[in-house]
Amino acid sequence: MNRKSAYPTKTSMNLFYKPDRTTKPATVALYVLFALTCLLGLSKLLVYDLWMENQEAQRALAVAEEQLNSAMLQLSDYNEVREQYSRYSATEEERALVDRMEVLNLLDTAVRGTARLDSVFISGDTAQVQISGVNLSQTAQIVRILESSPIVAGTVVNTASTTENAGTLVQTSIQIQLQKEEGEG
Repeated sequence: MNRKSAYPTKTSMNLFYKPDRTTKPATVALYVLFALTCLLGLSKLLVYDLWMENQEAQRALAVAEEQLNSAMLQLSDYNEVREQYSRYSATEEERALVDRMEVLNLLDTAVRGTARLDSVFISGDTAQVQISGVNLSQTAQIVRILESSPIVAGTVVNTASTTENAGTLVQTSIQIQLQKEEGEG
């Protein structure tokens, strides 16, 4: 019996040899090109983007400096403006006083149609008022109206005298103590 071998055997020799191309200049050039591409990508992130961000910040700084210079030019006459403002604005003493227009409006409201307002003298927080052409009950009514106002702290009727020819009509001098309204500062 011819015994055939159970295992295949190699009867010819393969002389194919694959050379190592990793040392050839083309392969080295590919590795260098890959490394340069990686460096280019990293340099964009680590250098170019930061440089552009810096340039943008420099532009924003230039704009802000220009705005600051413009504002400083506008403020160059600040001391003159402040001096004019302080010349025409109310002083601390004047702010502590009751508004004179409020006092005159109150007096107009109190005596309108009933009396003749002869004189008004306002100094500090005191007003001296002279009225005429009313009787004593009308004078009392005017005083009640004045005292009901929040800007009046109190009133004093100094004189109430009759005129020579008008029997029941009197001339009255009223001293009014003024105060700031509650809630006004």
